[in-house]
Amino acid sequence: MPPELRDYFLAMQATPDVNCTAQLANQSRPTSAELGLSPWDPMDELESLPTRIAFLNQLTEQVCTNRSSRPGPGASLRVAAYTVWMGDTWGLRRALLPWLQWHTQLGVCRFYVAFQGTNQTTLEALRGIASVRLILFSPPFADPGLARDWEAFAVKYPRAQQQGNSRLMALQNFAGRQAVALAQAEGQHWLAHIDADELLLPATTLQGDLDAVPEHYACIRMLNHESLVESVDVVNKIEEVTLFKTNENAKSHVGRWRWDFRIGTHSRVFMMYYNGKPMVRTDRGKVWPNGPHDFQGEAHASFKHPKLNPRGKWPRKFNSSIAVLHLTLTNWQDVIGKARVSCPPEYREAALAGNRTKLSECLLLNADREAYTAAARGEEAAKAWWMANCLLSEGSVRGDGTRCRAYRGVRGHGGLIDGLTRHGVLHRILAPQQTLRAHELAIRALLQSAKPP
Repeated sequence: MPPELRDYFLAMQATPDVNCTAQLANQSRPTSAELGLSPWDPMDELESLPTRIAFLNQLTEQVCTNRSSRPGPGASLRVAAYTVWMGDTWGLRRALLPWLQWHTQLGVCRFYVAFQGTNQTTLEALRGIASVRLILFSPPFADPGLARDWEAFAVKYPRAQQQGNSRLMALQNFAGRQAVALAQAEGQHWLAHIDADELLLPATTLQGDLDAVPEHYACIRMLNHESLVESVDVVNKIEEVTLFKTNENAKSHVGRWRWDFRIGTHSRVFMMYYNGKPMVRTDRGKVWPNGPHDFQGEAHASFKHPKLNPRGKWPRKFNSSIAVLHLTLTNWQDVIGKARVSCPPEYREAALAGNRTKLSECLLLNADREAYTAAARGEEAAKAWWMANCLLSEGSVRGDGTRCRAYRGVRGHGGLIDGLTRHGVLHRILAPQQTLRAHELAIRALLQSAKPP
């Protein structure tokens, strides 16, 4: 451990432990304005939605076809992504559109969206986005043929008959199979599975990083870094959340001490998954999803390598320098909102009764079960759980058994965040924020030009 982190850790260990719940009253609750993170887009209106979609379509044309004769990657490498999404018009405004903007800017030019929502206005708005191709297999907008395919798939896939996380994985699996077929039909070279709370982050450029993948690899693994929130009033997560926990597989030395600087009272450093996300070649024969974090495929002549793969078997994943930023539970409202759609009503009663066995039928991860239980207990419990486990501020806690240690000197030069980012335990990542702010200026110009003189 670096000396400055060791000194901080030893000083923390020497201070008296505290009651975890009582410490919440002493934890700082800074706003984004106080931290200099106020969003340029506060996402508090829907009137600009048509203009934002027009901007995205314009961006797609400039980045993906280069018809404007401006600098841009053109269409030399064709990259697509798929996601399962069930939001409404506000969700489109606040989550999916910024997600589409960022990935379009990177060079992802086709998005296969398995829409699970029920709002007609949202569906029509999605149909107005040039780069989006909808996969509709759920009521009320299901394509009859796809609905029959889903029913046949669900019979053979046991998780489709279950609730919560298991059913979501079944939906992702089916949507991924449809996306692969569409990508191959459209001549896409690569296909990524990215959720709407995840952002790709290339090390150089998306095309540069993918061009660097050896030809005999069919699939890459992209390590994920998990968000760490610094303010209590986040409304625009891409602009306001810029701090991330480093995946221990990205920097092996970090794993030796990141446990000592964990946040919250749960039992893991990462609250959610940490095994990365996949991206697969779709121009090399038959492939299919193997769960939400992997693909599988058949042998292909293009995978042959005289020493490493002489028979052209489906090769193991290549560890890419592309990362995934996972923006999870960025405000306490997310805890409640996620709980509303995660499980059927009977699981709320199980959560309130402390029936973890029943709850585990719906939610596979411990942090998800904790968050769901907090939401079931009401708004104040959800706020308290989120504060303790998702917010890094002065007075945040690290659980030690039934007691906690409190973090002091969190911000400022030489503070905890400064030291953890300097030594790779945390990452400060500003590229998505800065890109979306540049987009916001362009959108404002479009809105202004549309006003009557």
